[in-house]
Amino acid sequence: MAARTIISRSRKSGTDEETMIVTVDQELCNNCGICGDVCPRHIPETVDEGGKKTTVISQERVGLCMECGHCSAVCPKDAIKPASLKDEDFAHVQDVPIDTAQFLLLLKQRRSVRRYKDKPIPREIINQLIEAADSSPTGTGKRTTGVIVIDNPRILSKLSELSYEMYENLGKNLRNPIARFFIKQREGMKTLKTLVDFVMPGMHWYIRWFREGAGNEILRDCPALMLFHSPLYEPVGKENCIIAAFHAIMMAQVMKIGTCFNDLIPPACNRIPEIKHLIGLSSDREVNACITMGYAQYKFRRIVPRRLAEVRYLD
Repeated sequence: MAARTIISRSRKSGTDEETMIVTVDQELCNNCGICGDVCPRHIPETVDEGGKKTTVISQERVGLCMECGHCSAVCPKDAIKPASLKDEDFAHVQDVPIDTAQFLLLLKQRRSVRRYKDKPIPREIINQLIEAADSSPTGTGKRTTGVIVIDNPRILSKLSELSYEMYENLGKNLRNPIARFFIKQREGMKTLKTLVDFVMPGMHWYIRWFREGAGNEILRDCPALMLFHSPLYEPVGKENCIIAAFHAIMMAQVMKIGTCFNDLIPPACNRIPEIKHLIGLSSDREVNACITMGYAQYKFRRIVPRRLAEVRYLD
């Protein structure tokens, strides 16, 4: 049997306790030290013991393991394993037949789509978008991002109605000096200015058009949307959700599905109990990103110029 270095550690999460095992197969390991070099916390260590190099797991830092899988992914001998990751889940890296010009063109031609055909998206296509989101990186290495897909017209209609009610009430509160003061105290000046200067001027018309039956400018009459959610206290949970959503958006671009980031829906999902119940969002999670999607009603024929505000090199 191969000699192994096995390190166990317990990590408490609330009232639960889980045990993680990291193993190094000493018969396979060539002690190159690459695993420790790429590990964010340098948990694997290649040490010199009497003139002989040996790769071990740091007893002091093993509790910091993020289970990102970098050590296994980079190991040329397939000798190191976090027990939480299965061998069969690791695919071999392949050359990607796409050049820089093609990739830049894909990015430049991607547009936000806000008008959709009255045509459902097959779930097998939606599942491919989810697979793209599933491949997204996270800031902690943990896989805690969840996706809720809504393609049921009845649920979309109810979500719209409840969202409009929330923004109607928000508009009334912002016109009340006392309520406005407390919004500023609770949410901060930046959020208040965003609401007053950007969100609500357009929302005034959205609400009017919706109540008149002229259109739904919050959901844009999309046939489907995705909500990306994470635990309330997850480090960089919002960023993880946005990156996952962007992966789905770029896959949608390849598959000729129109998409649009929608920042109006997440606050409603997180604040309105009836919406939480409608979408099955537990009290310990929050929605951090949303994309509407469907087949584009119109075809864009030109690439809109876009430039960063500034680029500087510091010499």
